[in-house]
Amino acid sequence: MPGQRAAPWQELLVKEATEEFVRGLVDSDGCRVVANDRGVNCVRYHFSNRSDDIRALFCAALDNLGIPWTRPTRYHVAIYRKAAVARLDEFIGPKA
Repeated sequence: MPGQRAAPWQELLVKEATEEFVRGLVDSDGCRVVANDRGVNCVRYHFSNRSDDIRALFCAALDNLGIPWTRPTRYHVAIYRKAAVARLDEFIGPKA
């Protein structure tokens, strides 16, 4: 149902396996891109989902990991900072 919170057992699983949760969401509804920003290649992560609940869980997981994020549009979450991208690369990285 729209606006329904995650069940306590679901929140516990996300907390216990935060990196795996974020990786799974990026694998399913996100991407890692190399953008050319004025001649300089910059790696970025993007996540998009229409569910307010899923986006909130994703952003809360990033917060728990200390990874800063932005919301360029209503349904999109972006991770641009070099240190944040490097942190995500530790457990996600480019797809083979």
